[in-house]
Amino acid sequence: MPNTNASTAAPFKLRLKDFTSSLFIRLLLSFFIIIALLVTFIFYSVFNYRSGIKDEIIKYNTLGLQKTTEDYDKLFALIQSSVLTFSLELQDAGAASVDYVRAVSTMQKLQVLLSNRLLYLDNLILMHKKTGFALEQSRGADIGTMFERYYNSTAYGSSFWIEQFDRPGTFEVLPAAAFAEVSGSARADERRLIPIVVRNDRMSDFYMIAMVRADAAYAGLRQMTDDRFFILNDQGRTLYATVTDELKTLPDMRGDSGHLIDKGAYYFYEKGANGLTYVLEVPDTTISGQIRWNYTFLALLALTVAISLIASLLFSLRINLPVKRMIESIHKWNAPIRWQSGIKEFNIIQDKIGEVLKTSRDIHADMSQKESLLRYYAYSNALKKIRHQHGAHLPIAAPDRPYSLLLFQLYFKPNLRQIEVDEERAASFIREYVNRIVTELYPDSVTLQMEKDQILSIVFANHDDPEIARTLARIEHVLQAEQEYVYLTIAATGGAQDWNEAYRSGLDLLRARRFGEQTQIVLEPPSGEEPGAWSPGQEEELETHLYHGNEALAQELARRAIGKLKKRAPSAALVRQFADSIASRTLKILRQRQIDPAPVRKAIETLSDSRNFDRLEASICDLIREACLLVGSEKDKQDPTIAFVYDYIAKNFDKDITLDVLADKLNISRSYLSRYFKEKTGEYFVDYVNLVRIEEAKKLLLRPDIRIQDAAQIAGYQNINSFNRMFKKFTGFTPSEYRKQTIQ
Repeated sequence: MPNTNASTAAPFKLRLKDFTSSLFIRLLLSFFIIIALLVTFIFYSVFNYRSGIKDEIIKYNTLGLQKTTEDYDKLFALIQSSVLTFSLELQDAGAASVDYVRAVSTMQKLQVLLSNRLLYLDNLILMHKKTGFALEQSRGADIGTMFERYYNSTAYGSSFWIEQFDRPGTFEVLPAAAFAEVSGSARADERRLIPIVVRNDRMSDFYMIAMVRADAAYAGLRQMTDDRFFILNDQGRTLYATVTDELKTLPDMRGDSGHLIDKGAYYFYEKGANGLTYVLEVPDTTISGQIRWNYTFLALLALTVAISLIASLLFSLRINLPVKRMIESIHKWNAPIRWQSGIKEFNIIQDKIGEVLKTSRDIHADMSQKESLLRYYAYSNALKKIRHQHGAHLPIAAPDRPYSLLLFQLYFKPNLRQIEVDEERAASFIREYVNRIVTELYPDSVTLQMEKDQILSIVFANHDDPEIARTLARIEHVLQAEQEYVYLTIAATGGAQDWNEAYRSGLDLLRARRFGEQTQIVLEPPSGEEPGAWSPGQEEELETHLYHGNEALAQELARRAIGKLKKRAPSAALVRQFADSIASRTLKILRQRQIDPAPVRKAIETLSDSRNFDRLEASICDLIREACLLVGSEKDKQDPTIAFVYDYIAKNFDKDITLDVLADKLNISRSYLSRYFKEKTGEYFVDYVNLVRIEEAKKLLLRPDIRIQDAAQIAGYQNINSFNRMFKKFTGFTPSEYRKQTIQ
């Protein structure tokens, strides 16, 4: 008896297979799978995001607090160092009576110190026990008057400051408080300051109070977005808090750094090198709000999925219907009566099918004649890692044989144009010549022109075959006769399993050529890293000469650097880097001086085409000359007041130069001259004076017979510490480091 169940199951399986193998079902299922994968990926990303964002926020706040701690430590250390250094310049600080002439000089020095914005100082008050006198940048008074009238604070009375004379220690940060000037019963100019007491061990009856602008320092040093910040001393007392409208009891924080959660807030804390503890409070709602589900996002995701499903269905139908009709039309090709479609594209396809078949036969007959061209493209694709549109390589003959790649980079000289031969034609001649020499020894080699100025020969031999070196030497020898028009870089590489890897290795060898206009053979990569042509001090010096239009000094500096390069036989890449550095620094200086750099563009183009040291030196000198002429012409347009200031400083930099002296000579006020100079030059008067002096000192340091102390005095610095500090500020080096870098 026949098995009816088996016979029923077989047709069902066939129908199911036909159903699932249809184009429409496959397209629809593919779209559904893609949508499902994207939704899965989105949910997976969101879950990972929610689990990781909390750690990232904690890490961000921890790193921000660490950076803020480092900056505060540096600020307090800088204040201590600057104030102590300042105290060393004071004379008779412990005298029993007040010398008002010296007090005026000290006030001027205080103004210079307080002009340093990096210190965030509101004032520096000098306290004298024997005289009971207090001195700041604009006035002097007895201690009672100073702190009851000019620096009045409910937290710090005059008695508090008098008691400080008997306290030990050299540096103490006191809690921030509001200070104001009292006139009658009114308080004016109230600001929050952090008092820092600094004592000099050698001056027992004298100490200094550095008044730090608390909120300005926090605004400049903060690295966090939250504003609930505290500074605690080693006893846990609050020295500064950004939150001043409430009394805050901080939790117990153990260890030098870390974070904890207390009463709905995160507390990040970091202990600084000076013993102070820095605390950042972040409400828990700030962190929790970042990881809460966004219901708008879920609604948009659901809507997007629904639209995607509908679009997938419609798109699958639109693709399947034309294909279905096309198949039906193909089935009727053998019928006697030609099938006509209402769609003209289908009729065109049917007409073209016959032409395609005929063309296919013609192409097949012509394939044998194109085998050499196919091999050419096959090797090119393998070397450049180009894939066929279906993902497979074109066939390569003998892929398992050992091989070597011979690369030739062509550099054409301007003389080539004089014989009316274009570079493309010359490259073709050289390729044919290379092919002829190589095929004499390796008949199955292939020579390709990879680029308009690059030729490559594939030789089926090991990389260490001695005949390869002799072949390259022969090519080099013959091409020496054409060195008036062209020179080459020749490299040989091979042995890599990957053709593209071997080709890239050859390109690296080509880039390792030495600077110069001669044919070179490069068989091994360079060993070690080449030292640069400039020292940091020389780069700084070049910019300074360009800025001031010192053509002779800038050119001499460049010539010395080129001379050092000549002795080292540098790579072309290093020389190009050196030339690009000069060009970029020249453009930078012109932009700083707001000068249009267009007139030097041609000189920069000539510089980029320089391929030997003589032409390089001439191009660099031309570029410097053009730039200095532009700077000089700009100087000629200079404001007469600024010109007078420049001239006076240039002639009297070794003397005591102040704004008061120059303002008196110009018959204008000191404050007006200060604002006018900053507005016209973009520099502060004090910074420019120091710049002129440092430039003079740099010239003196180039002479080994002059001591550093003598160079400082000649340049106008009577205090060696001030000289060292300013030299470091403007050059990035100490005087001894600069001398060591530049005198080699």
